[in-house]
Amino acid sequence: MATLTDLVGRSEYPGRGVAIGRDVDGVPFAAYWLTGRSPASQQRELVVSEYEITVQDLKGDGPDELRHYTAAIRTEDWVIVGNGSHVHELAAAHGDCVDLQVVLRNIDYEPDPPIRTPRIFAGAVTEGPELMDVVVGSARSYSADQVQHPSLFLRRSEEATAGVVSTYSGTAAEVVTDGYPIVVAVDEEWESLPDLLWNRLNPALRVALVVIPLHVETFEDSIIRAR
Repeated sequence: MATLTDLVGRSEYPGRGVAIGRDVDGVPFAAYWLTGRSPASQQRELVVSEYEITVQDLKGDGPDELRHYTAAIRTEDWVIVGNGSHVHELAAAHGDCVDLQVVLRNIDYEPDPPIRTPRIFAGAVTEGPELMDVVVGSARSYSADQVQHPSLFLRRSEEATAGVVSTYSGTAAEVVTDGYPIVVAVDEEWESLPDLLWNRLNPALRVALVVIPLHVETFEDSIIRAR
């Protein structure tokens, strides 16, 4: 099985990525990383508050919903992480006890032709050290304007594993859309992941990364790395 650190560094340009699982000691965590090619994409930061993590513009320019959005939302017993406005949609549905895989069917890929970036997400119920009803998935383009919704469901996240999905898998010069979730091994404690994952991202393209412990009730213990 591939490891999380290997997967993050496998592509020159992974775009945005999400991981959710449990570390080598069984501690539940989530991770979110951003890379970017354009100056506008690189002028971003992750801002952590108690129950939300947002992607914001460093220069204070006008809103751009494809670049600036809420990347994570949590309550005392569940969490949603993703790369766009669909995070709020999924969170609202989860709060109403609607199956996330059902909600995913109504989500489209990003309106950024010709790339058609996948909308990715991961969600889970948190019960102390346990992650239950884990869903990792995406809305991705295939065959012209058709939408595909690959997803992965785990009744319980095992120790030392994580579900992962990223938007791209190619290079900065040749963007290849991804959006296919997989399970990987996690060989480290969550506290060591920020530096390990950050160092695996291409220094010319990496923008920001956050690793979030999920055995506590807020995002305030999250660890951020940024350019």
